[in-house]
Amino acid sequence: MSNNIYKASAVLIGYVLGVGMFGMPYMISRAGLASFFFFVIALGLVQHFLHLIYANVIIVTKEYHQLPGYAGLYLGSPGKRLAAMAKLTGDIGALLAYIIITGIFLNELLSPYLGGSEFIYATVLFVLEATLIFFGIGMLARAELVMTLLMLLVVALISVKGWQFVDAGNFKVIDWRYALLPYGAMLFALDGNGAIPMVVRLLRRNQRNIRRVIRLGFIIPVSVIIIFTLVVSGITGAGSTPDGLSGLRSTFQNGVLVFALIFGVLCMVTSYLGVSESAQEALCRDFKFPKRLSWALVSFIPYIMYLIGFKNLINLINFVGGVAGGTLAIVLILIFLKLEKKKGGLVIFKQKPSLTFTFLLIFLFICGIIYEVVSFMD
Repeated sequence: MSNNIYKASAVLIGYVLGVGMFGMPYMISRAGLASFFFFVIALGLVQHFLHLIYANVIIVTKEYHQLPGYAGLYLGSPGKRLAAMAKLTGDIGALLAYIIITGIFLNELLSPYLGGSEFIYATVLFVLEATLIFFGIGMLARAELVMTLLMLLVVALISVKGWQFVDAGNFKVIDWRYALLPYGAMLFALDGNGAIPMVVRLLRRNQRNIRRVIRLGFIIPVSVIIIFTLVVSGITGAGSTPDGLSGLRSTFQNGVLVFALIFGVLCMVTSYLGVSESAQEALCRDFKFPKRLSWALVSFIPYIMYLIGFKNLINLINFVGGVAGGTLAIVLILIFLKLEKKKGGLVIFKQKPSLTFTFLLIFLFICGIIYEVVSFMD
């Protein structure tokens, strides 16, 4: 494979494997194995379908946009406004989640030696990230390649070192009270749409290579999430923490946990930069916002929300995945239905999904949005 295929694969896999993965052990400890496996496979396939749709949209459209811009071209102003609201809500929610979890990881890593609190460490890292974004974040694809390889290494290390501590008694088949709990978080955890524009550009709209990368962006993240979740949840059981790693402190030797936490911080930083770039590009390219205003909005809104007290990681990723992610999924499917009617509109699909399937997905996403809104307001 060419160097660009490796880079594009790393960008997509690195974008998908982020904060959502770390929340999965907590989800499985509440909902059970059956719920987890159902959602990881079903939503993995759905996200694979959505990634193909988005790639197809970019390929057949001459000019480059972010999703709100494409929605405006194919669905008109209402579609553009809906996509913009959902994308910015999703991106800001994701950035807030990264701030929360990096504060947790850095506090676990450094507080035994330096003292401090999650708030202090989250703030210090936020200032660093905002500065990097202000001055530009070149070589993101190369950084993602290194981080993706490190991610696979850390998951392998945790699995090898932790397998002996896995207790089958820590698993339950299903708890019907929480059976739907993983839905929003899993949709969030498997969402790589923000990386698709960069993937298409790296691969110069080559349909065969794009399909190959999107396939890897389904198989590898689903496999990694399953392995990581089963090992961590099998070790910590009902004591699984929302961030995944801090609950392992009593089990692993300090060296393994320190390595995992360092990796977790670096992973969150690269994910933060990638989401920030995507959000700023949407504001600049699709809405003609000045670059510095886009930077200020994308950087400071999530941090202000953190200061106000939005710190419940599980509620946040469920809402972002189920509501913002579900809305963007509906927008993509509506664009797909438009392209289906145009000659040469579908170029990346070897076999077109049926109308029944696409309308069923829209219905299920609407149900998911309603469920997550009600759950968030309880």
